[in-house]
Amino acid sequence: MTAPTRVVYVTGPDCSGSGTLIGALREFGLHVPGPEVAAPGSRPDHTSEARSSEARSSEPQWVVDLHTALLRSAGVEATDARPIAWHLVDRAGAEGNALAEIRPWLAEQTAEHETLVIKDPRLLWFLEYWQEAATGVGAAASSITVLRPPAEAVADRVGDGTAEDPADGTEPVDRVAGWINLMLGTELATRAAPRAFVRHHDLLHDWEGPVFDAAAALDLPMIDPDNLAAVDRVDALIGSAPPEADVTWDDVPVPAPLRGLADDTWAALDSLPEHDDAGTRAELDRLRALYPYVHRRVASPARQIAQLLPAEAVPPVARQHTAGTLWRSSPAARWPARRGRPPAR
Repeated sequence: MTAPTRVVYVTGPDCSGSGTLIGALREFGLHVPGPEVAAPGSRPDHTSEARSSEARSSEPQWVVDLHTALLRSAGVEATDARPIAWHLVDRAGAEGNALAEIRPWLAEQTAEHETLVIKDPRLLWFLEYWQEAATGVGAAASSITVLRPPAEAVADRVGDGTAEDPADGTEPVDRVAGWINLMLGTELATRAAPRAFVRHHDLLHDWEGPVFDAAAALDLPMIDPDNLAAVDRVDALIGSAPPEADVTWDDVPVPAPLRGLADDTWAALDSLPEHDDAGTRAELDRLRALYPYVHRRVASPARQIAQLLPAEAVPPVARQHTAGTLWRSSPAARWPARRGRPPAR
């Protein structure tokens, strides 16, 4: 009997550490469709197979281009914190006939490769279309989501304001709210097909357990513990990664209601690798229902008006007590010097 074609979607926002997971999966033979988006700091190279796993972005250019165009037509940012953003993306996907775009491309890829792995931080917005497309081409779809604590994930997405490492201009409030919105939406979207969750910390410190457990849960027999050559390559890949960042909420100043919701969201997500059950899903449903009210509170008209004022027009005492929450400032002032590893991919 012929083994079914498999498509694994790696989901989650940028800087979740999914690039490390993709590097491990590639060493066991999962295929990333090319051409890939050029990795940051890499030189143009037409021989992608000659590049090391570390130098690859693992993001198919076609996928990134499609998602970028759809998000632009929806008026949605890749890390959009607005609860309504999901509805705007749904409408843009329907109007842009996203499924009709994805299905023939995926059919072409699965005709050439038995097991695909597809990663793009924007994928989470369109996962329903990708799952339906996989079914349409006769492939078994599944997903893996890398879990990373909110303060660490958010801080790792901030540049230092230089040309080499630009900041994107959003505030800590927007970043944390975006993380909550995206992670809660991703968790809900991945329920429709087999899924697995891998903690970023576990991936860096003891990758074999979480990766082989995910492979068993998703029926990926090519990820074989007895493939010692692949195991050695992954050991070398992960062993060469810089140490984890030492980041706390002290580095990410946000209002207490938002921080509390982020902590509760992380606690529920952190239990998923061992307890993807009705109780955990019910807690995530509760947090998803609560999020729009917290978002409305931290994204109030008062905050929006305050951001229109130049910082020098605000009394120093007020600026001191609301720094990083209401008034915009320079990237250096908003964000302390980062410690540890560079942004995870």
